[in-house]
Amino acid sequence: MADNLYGEEYESPRIETLEEGTFEKPTNEIKKKIMDYKKYLYREIEFAVDVEDRVIYLCGEIEDYALYDFMSRCRTIMKYHAGTDKESDPINLVIDSNGGDVFEMFGMIDYMESLDKNLGIKINTMCRGKALSAAAVILAAGTGKRMASKRSTIMLHEGSSMASGKQSDVKAAGKYFDYLNNMANDLLEQKTHKDKKFWDANIKTDMYLNSKDALKLGVIDIIIT
Repeated sequence: MADNLYGEEYESPRIETLEEGTFEKPTNEIKKKIMDYKKYLYREIEFAVDVEDRVIYLCGEIEDYALYDFMSRCRTIMKYHAGTDKESDPINLVIDSNGGDVFEMFGMIDYMESLDKNLGIKINTMCRGKALSAAAVILAAGTGKRMASKRSTIMLHEGSSMASGKQSDVKAAGKYFDYLNNMANDLLEQKTHKDKKFWDANIKTDMYLNSKDALKLGVIDIIIT
């Protein structure tokens, strides 16, 4: 059941035949079920998740609550399919994002790895449009198949702290963000065909990739049409 997103599980309305080739006139109950199904579809748009097909959409900025939204949608999908033949199928994360918060990014990556390690559920990542900055790292960190459409744009770069305040606090923030950048480049070394030294040198400024470049570097596994 996907109670927290869609309400009660929808069952397709059935109209019994009177005789072959003829059908009953839809009853008020059937009309209500059809309206409920339309609401189901509208809620899919509102919540950016297709529970039935195990699809989550990551669109726009990755900011506060992005990790919570991702975890809750994954959990809803898993509960909905519990006990079915789709129970262990991958969850598909479709990305069209400018990137955003590095802490939310690492939280999402940790959760993806946790699902794979503890439950055997992989996360397929798919870029359609753009995956920039933090979104590009999430794309590369997928635990299943990592994909991009042929005209997608992917961009990796060094993170920034945006720190302000006392000089000592700015220095502390800068030091910690060096650590986060190193952690991101370690992750890229694990997930791609290039080592940490390559990423250290090449993403100090914005590094734009088309899908062919990303495939060559091992940021993705497949170009989709």
